[in-house]
Amino acid sequence: MAIQRLRLIFCSSVIAIFMALFISPAATAKENLLSESDQQAVQQVIEGQISAFKKDDYSTAYSFAAPNVRHAFPSVQMFIEMVRSQYMPLYRPVSYLFGRNTLSEGRVYQELIVTDPNRQLWQIIYTLRQQDDKTWKVTNVVMYPYDGVSA
Repeated sequence: MAIQRLRLIFCSSVIAIFMALFISPAATAKENLLSESDQQAVQQVIEGQISAFKKDDYSTAYSFAAPNVRHAFPSVQMFIEMVRSQYMPLYRPVSYLFGRNTLSEGRVYQELIVTDPNRQLWQIIYTLRQQDDKTWKVTNVVMYPYDGVSA
């Protein structure tokens, strides 16, 4: 019973985050539009990082991290250990596809749907911020499991 209650609370939290990120009022819709070139740049950063993870190219994977992430994980080794322990579906995805994205207060929230080696589905939200040099860097990643498995 307690587990069901926790699952309900968790699901409610996920829905609230979805609504805050992806269902914006019409009045702020213009702010939330991501240009085609920025959308491509953001997706290239994510694809580059995932590709680097798959190749065990840790330095390249780390190069996509924003200063706040580099501050929290000041070495490549610390960064990769964190990814392996907390984000294995991103470290070794079987497949992934891009979902929705939105721009809010200078941050891009990009959804990915990932299938891990056990066919478990994950919803992953990357947060990126454009740097002074106009490159996009990853500032945060959150991950939520889906019920069920991939076909």
